[in-house]
Amino acid sequence: MQQNPKEPHRDEDPVSHVDLSQTHEEVLEYWTKQRMAEAKPREIQLPEPGPPPGDQD
Repeated sequence: MQQNPKEPHRDEDPVSHVDLSQTHEEVLEYWTKQRMAEAKPREIQLPEPGPPPGDQD
């Protein structure tokens, strides 16, 4: 069964990581041509721009 990754919190790294419980063959079997055609990319949320870093001595 496909597991959806959790949504990251605003302060977390925007790169997601999922531990797979499926084998390589099961993953390939899941992604049929129809599923690939209907797939939508995950929305990328960039962090809000903050103040520039100050000089650190």
